[in-house]
Amino acid sequence: MASTARVVLFSEVNSKLGSPFLDMLHHHPLIDLAAVVTSPPATLCDYFIGDTQTVDLEDQAKKYGVEVLRPASVNDPEAVSAVKWLEPDYLIVANFQQVIKKGLIEVPKVTSINFHPSQLPLYAGLAPFYWMVRNGETEGAVSAIELAAGLDTGAIISQHKTPLTGRETAIELRTLQERANVLMLLDLIPNLAKRSLTRREQNLGERTYFGRPGSKEYRLDFAYPAEVVARHVRAGYRHPGAFAEALDGSRIKILSVAPSGTSSPQSELVPGLIRGTVDGVYVGCADEWLRITTIGIGEVEVPAQSARLVDGQRLVVDESVASGSKSLA
Repeated sequence: MASTARVVLFSEVNSKLGSPFLDMLHHHPLIDLAAVVTSPPATLCDYFIGDTQTVDLEDQAKKYGVEVLRPASVNDPEAVSAVKWLEPDYLIVANFQQVIKKGLIEVPKVTSINFHPSQLPLYAGLAPFYWMVRNGETEGAVSAIELAAGLDTGAIISQHKTPLTGRETAIELRTLQERANVLMLLDLIPNLAKRSLTRREQNLGERTYFGRPGSKEYRLDFAYPAEVVARHVRAGYRHPGAFAEALDGSRIKILSVAPSGTSSPQSELVPGLIRGTVDGVYVGCADEWLRITTIGIGEVEVPAQSARLVDGQRLVVDESVASGSKSLA
């Protein structure tokens, strides 16, 4: 009979991945969950801001009687000592934003494992779901890797494929990856208990790395083809949301779009031009019209016809893209 594995879980306090991990690790008969290490007080992971349903790992852990640690930095000597005192066999990292350094990585008796939402070595780094949607990927995976000195460079312990349509929004892909990671953890637990893990080194020559998307990534530019603009909109959904800039400098959050089909406006195609018809609201892109279906007002999603986009309005277009001096990607 397998022995139990003593685990410390690291996850953000509002993480939609950390919550089911906490639930599974607490209830699984082969796991002894020693503690949860989560965000410092008053700190939230921005991935989940604006979600209609929220979680709180601190409250969840306390209901289970599991110790909660919320250090300002997990790499501070006091925090490392607190984790070491727990004598874990494993550190399990599931959507934790702080970089875990060598001193803490080496604390567990067996190893430290990070659950990453991509097919490593592809899409290393933060928010891979954003970049995968933006790039129109139709193949993906989630990976369990050993923590190493380099970010997302450790040996692969397990990997589950996640076929994609290439039409997912960022939230839809993130949710799919969360579920796949939970299933991968369930499969992995017996091997954790037996201290029997396989390891496959990553081919870092194939590595692609993407950082956290910033404001410039969420800004839409209609000098690009409609399909590229649509991917950028889906990647921004729902928080913070992709946005267009009007000529007066105001921002309009665009949450969803659709192909114009046979209902395209019967007027000259001009990138960035808004045309309102009885069928909807359209914006010109480099190659065709794109229908804007919903926009965001604060955290509320409303139909595009309701406000802020009017016939004849012009949205900012990057002339260097329109002239072909930048890559249309």
